[in-house]
Amino acid sequence: MKILDIMTKQEGVDRLDMVNVLAFVLAVRQEEVLMNLDRSLDEETAHRVSALLKERSQGKPLAYITKRKEFFSESFFVDERVLIPRPDTETLVEGALEILNKKPNMKCILDMGAGSGAIGLIIAKKTGKRIVCVDVSQKALTVAEKNSRDLGVRDKVDFLCSDLFGGTRREKKFDMIVANLPYVAQTEWDSLMRDVKAHEPRTALDGGADGAEVYRRFVQELPHYLKTGGCVLCEIGGAGRAEQVREMLRAAGFLVVTKRDLSGNERVLIGSWTSLS
Repeated sequence: MKILDIMTKQEGVDRLDMVNVLAFVLAVRQEEVLMNLDRSLDEETAHRVSALLKERSQGKPLAYITKRKEFFSESFFVDERVLIPRPDTETLVEGALEILNKKPNMKCILDMGAGSGAIGLIIAKKTGKRIVCVDVSQKALTVAEKNSRDLGVRDKVDFLCSDLFGGTRREKKFDMIVANLPYVAQTEWDSLMRDVKAHEPRTALDGGADGAEVYRRFVQELPHYLKTGGCVLCEIGGAGRAEQVREMLRAAGFLVVTKRDLSGNERVLIGSWTSLS
């Protein structure tokens, strides 16, 4: 069967996803697929391509099929154990890097809700600083550890399986904490894209009844783990959630500014911490 035949017969998958799946199976660049539409595939290869395209037509995210997702110009391994890194999350990384560039003395950084490690590992790679990646899921941390090796930063990263700060010593304080925690309200769950709610880990998305339950617990403990002069960067989704978390941070004594994503949405809250008083 030729590549063109497969692409013509497959229904329910857009052309770009077809090209991506073919490139993945054939281990070639996307351009090579398009330049060789008359290439014949052996029966085994054609069957594998068809099986993966069927999975895509049924809603399985492309990143889980190819096991790769680009983030901040790096390729990350992903599977169903972790949330797929979003382009909007690059706004959080950019904010962290801007601060670290201005304050090079910040050395100790915590990535809370690390998942695939996309945030913390990019910070480690770009700055050479030491990162502690925390996640409630040991399975997610296994993926993050693999990515740390792939990116060449394994020696700069420690991994801790913990429900927020539960496994962190009170005497351990950080210069910066970055957090991409669940913020989808249970009432919003049904409105999510089919690909997301059917395949991505719910624990990485579900923020409880009002979408702010995890952040509420996080902010409550936050002051005990930040050094004087330290800061926290929180990714949030939408103006409503931003206002909820912003008020939590202010009530805890933080000065808060907002960083918007490329679409103009409130995406990251940056809280500056001066003291516990």
